[in-house]
Order: sequence, then C-alpha cells, then structure tokens
Amino acid sequence: MAQACKATGGAGLSHSRGYEDAVNAKISGELNEVESTLPENIKDRALSVFKSAVSENYPIKDAIEKVQKEALCEIETLYKGQRFKGYIKFDFDNWVVTINVNKFGNGNAQFSAGVGEKKMVCPDPFMGKLSDPNLNR
Repeated sequence: MAQACKATGGAGLSHSRGYEDAVNAKISGELNEVESTLPENIKDRALSVFKSAVSENYPIKDAIEKVQKEALCEIETLYKGQRFKGYIKFDFDNWVVTINVNKFGNGNAQFSAGVGEKKMVCPDPFMGKLSDPNLNR
C-alpha cells in the first residue's frame, strides 16, 4: 500500500477551503459595472442570465455555470470554425466575477472563471497611526 507524502498529505483539503467558501457564497449588493469583449447580443444575454441568478440567490458557482450554459454557448455557433477569445466581468459591491471564453477553430470551447472578494481598505495608510492614542508614548 502506498503511503501519502508526509509534507503534502492532506494539504489539498485545507488549501481549497478558501476557494470553496468563495464559490459557494451568494452575491448581494448592486451591480456597479460590466466590462466585456463579447459581442453585444451575447453580452446582454449573459448579463440578464447572471442578474436573474443573483436575484434568485444562486451561489456564485451556480450563477457562473448558468451563464456558461445559457448565454456563452452561443459563441460556439456564432464563431463556428473560427478562433475567439473573450471575457465578461461583473463588478458588484463586494464581489468581482470574471468569465473567460476561449474558443478554438476546431470547434472546442474552454470556459474559465475568476472570483474575487473586495476588501475594504483604509484610503490613507497613515490614518491609523495618526489616530493612535499610544503614538506619543
């Protein structure tokens, strides 16, 4: 029986916890911006599908999958026999979701996605130090 590596044994489970937390989260807040290199009709369809998934409280991974199946599949027929690369980025109050499309000339298409949570940061890096009462001690 093969033994697991002592250095990396079990690393995958704790390592993927952040990813699992991110993709299983639900988006709340307003859509701030949509950036895209997709054709206008596919961009509009992807936007409406993603907005409906968010309003129905889908987890982020299910919303991405819904956009890929219902809107971005049209790229395969629109660019039949042609190479196409594009993306659509949804910028919400707390989350940024990017879906990439990589369509090859032989008919295969590859989708990938990126999910990021926005963190609130102090606009002035010295604000904390200036308001610290223990600074002059």
